[in-house]
Amino acid sequence: MLPRPKPRRFYGAIRIAVTLILAIHVLVSAWVVVAVNGQYVEGKPSPTEFDSLVAIDGEETLIDVKIKNATPFFFYLLFRDADAYQSFNNTTTGDVGNGDDKDNRDDKEATSESEEDWLAFGRNMVKFSLICLVLSEILMLISFRWRHHIRTLAFILTVLSFVAFPTFYVLDLAGDESEDSTATNTPGAEIDSVSFAHTNASSQFSVVWLGFQVDADFSGYDLGLVKSENRTMVIEEVPADGSKDASSFISFKSKLEITLGKNLDSLLVLPLMWYLLPSKSPKKSGLEEE
Repeated sequence: MLPRPKPRRFYGAIRIAVTLILAIHVLVSAWVVVAVNGQYVEGKPSPTEFDSLVAIDGEETLIDVKIKNATPFFFYLLFRDADAYQSFNNTTTGDVGNGDDKDNRDDKEATSESEEDWLAFGRNMVKFSLICLVLSEILMLISFRWRHHIRTLAFILTVLSFVAFPTFYVLDLAGDESEDSTATNTPGAEIDSVSFAHTNASSQFSVVWLGFQVDADFSGYDLGLVKSENRTMVIEEVPADGSKDASSFISFKSKLEITLGKNLDSLLVLPLMWYLLPSKSPKKSGLEEE
């Protein structure tokens, strides 16, 4: 283990400068990076693939979306019956009424406002923790007994703020109804999930460096690709293999990865700097290390 240097007065200025630079560097960089990949593996829209990248920083959310092999997906949306509807009790079909659409729009608007409030709260929390981190380092210049404890708490608060920040984006995806809201954040989500019969969905959670990953699969029979006179029969029973209605089967897989920004690693330099550039003890002698 490296021997710890003796405290020097000018170390305080160096520590403040480094802390301020790192705080600004982290403040202007991406705090959360979300990568989404989705692909139709079976059915009319396959092999259409979606790639999207979301970068969230202290001021805005940047989104980049790419679609590969879009032609099958385009014709799929063009020829399917968007009015095909299966009620939640799986017994009737029909059109979604205008009143329901209005209620859905009102619910989405209310949810969007709530989500924006969550993200704003998360951003303010991170900014507040960074300010506390810089102020705690300035406090080290003052002969205050508990100053090093305050600095440690400020550092822990900053780390926890960044670790907790992705949950605000997860709330943005999940909302009150996790499954429905996850579908609305999936490429091609303008197709209502109730338009599918005999659905099968699964997901798997895993931890990656500085974040986590969710792999999900969805499959079912799209009623929009089934003739109106056959929809009740498809709802009641799985179409036989090789039949015309069996061609309405669609399978989709996706991967969602949410990670902290890579530049956030630079904050881990601070504890090492505290060791290599120690401050003087608040004791009267001023020669002992903390």
